[in-house]
Amino acid sequence: METREEAPATEEQNEQPEVAEETMDFDAVDLMLHGNLQAQIRYAMIKGLAESLDEKAQLLIEAESNFEPQADESFAEIAMPEIESMAQAVIEPWIDLSKLRFWETCQTAEIEWEEYKDENGGTQRVPYTRPLEEPKEGNRLLANLEKIHLWLEKVHHLHEEKGMGWVSPHGCPEDGQHAYDARRVCLEKLNATIEAIRSNFDL
Repeated sequence: METREEAPATEEQNEQPEVAEETMDFDAVDLMLHGNLQAQIRYAMIKGLAESLDEKAQLLIEAESNFEPQADESFAEIAMPEIESMAQAVIEPWIDLSKLRFWETCQTAEIEWEEYKDENGGTQRVPYTRPLEEPKEGNRLLANLEKIHLWLEKVHHLHEEKGMGWVSPHGCPEDGQHAYDARRVCLEKLNATIEAIRSNFDL
């Protein structure tokens, strides 16, 4: 059997590709809260809440993007039960989202890296936070609250257009009025929550 000799590995072949960037499992807020365990726990809980809300909101957002109106029905009309359920969930008294800080509900800074030479001449990189001129959605907690408020407003306007009996299974104006009033209170609470978050820049 004919055998082939393996060509000796060259220096170029032995070179390994450099890692372009560190893998980060933290964000700018995590970095800013380094050393403050209480604040870290609070923020971790907020991120968990934001992730859970975003998971549900994205389902509706995707459904809305794929929605094709039929017989003059709008997305708000078709998805009214889901919209109202989400709105009620985020204003329940067991969790007061109005206490959240603005920077906990969106992205106001990003991580950058500073390089320096250590005593052995090696290059070291240290992360630091740089404030953003314009906030980004980040964990989308604030963005989703605003989206839910927008959806609920559309439902409320539909109710006004179609009459008080619209949401009642029996077309009863009294039942419809009760639903209308309850939704109006929900809208007011949700709007107050959003405004409170937007004005809270405490550290």
